[in-house]
Amino acid sequence: MKTAYLGKIQLSDTDLPYLNAAQKKSDITYFMEVCPRFMTGPAYNIKNLYPQTGIFKAVDVYPDFVRLNGFIDTEKFYVVNTTGRFWQLKSFWTNILLLFFLIREKFDVIHVTWPLNIYEWILYFLKNKMILTVHDPFPHSGLDTFIVRLRRKLAFFFIKNFIILNKAQREQFIDFYKLKNANVIDSKLSCCTYLRTVEPSMNIVPEGKYILFSGKISPYKGLDYLLPAMVKVHDMFPDVKLVIAGGGNIHFDISEYKKLDYIEIHNHFIPDRDLVALINNSMFVVCPYIDATQSGVIMSAFAFNKPVIATNVGGLPEMVKHDKFGLITREKDVEALAGSISHLLANPDKLSEYSNNIIAAYEEGDMSWSHEADIIYPEYRKIKDKI
Repeated sequence: MKTAYLGKIQLSDTDLPYLNAAQKKSDITYFMEVCPRFMTGPAYNIKNLYPQTGIFKAVDVYPDFVRLNGFIDTEKFYVVNTTGRFWQLKSFWTNILLLFFLIREKFDVIHVTWPLNIYEWILYFLKNKMILTVHDPFPHSGLDTFIVRLRRKLAFFFIKNFIILNKAQREQFIDFYKLKNANVIDSKLSCCTYLRTVEPSMNIVPEGKYILFSGKISPYKGLDYLLPAMVKVHDMFPDVKLVIAGGGNIHFDISEYKKLDYIEIHNHFIPDRDLVALINNSMFVVCPYIDATQSGVIMSAFAFNKPVIATNVGGLPEMVKHDKFGLITREKDVEALAGSISHLLANPDKLSEYSNNIIAAYEEGDMSWSHEADIIYPEYRKIKDKI
């Protein structure tokens, strides 16, 4: 049985660890779109596009990808490469080439990781072979546009098989999109283990103790609650810093916080080498989101056994598990957030306990990628057998 895994560069922090486990159990070929819009992501930072449009073996056109050899099978890693002026129009042709490639190589299953973009809709010709990983059952705050809704409606209409990554939104998702319960498979994210292959750079790491907020900054990430919470925490723990590390537009005035010597703000794309160093040297990670599905930030922290404080939204409580891998606190509540941060800072023995729990569950337990691959492989087989 041959499976084509259509990954996304912006989801590479979860795509790569899944492939690391799944390619040991089944025949999976990885395809990733590269174009002027998608050149950087959690695991990639492409500075110069390969100047030809087409389907290419990844290491042939982007030699830096050789570093992944041994983590995934780079002989089964292709880029769907579109470049030059009017690349959006060219992308229609690139995806026609991809369709022919998938048909010619006789793939039995097409694993899609995101609702297809407009220029990818030709791939719905293979809809009966598709299974879709649903990272966001519902769009995040501020990201619910007409195009997003259209892409999602088409995906949930054409594709009949789904993998959902949190149980909290399962029933609502099935009811809203009128799906068959048996066609929605429960799974979950595991650690961003590819980060362990990255050599850390210490240039960005501050001296002394600090807690970390990382990832792309968006209104739903709750940074406007974390900053005032840290002001309260500082009164009790003046030797602890907060480090903010991530690109994106900050939607509120942070001028007063920039003046504080216990808050560091790095508002730009954070390369993996810097991210690994920041996580590894932090005390713990904070995710004060006001809405959420899952979080790659949490899985990045868990890759280095770092506990997390997260809010009680979406699938975050399933990932963090209160008082096991960290703490769950109320969303949109500065006092509650400050209290949770202060509690962990006052009880460092809890940090060690949570770290040990993370190792036990996410390395070999039922939260590991190997376990998730064992759940998903039979679904591939069912799809093949139906065709």
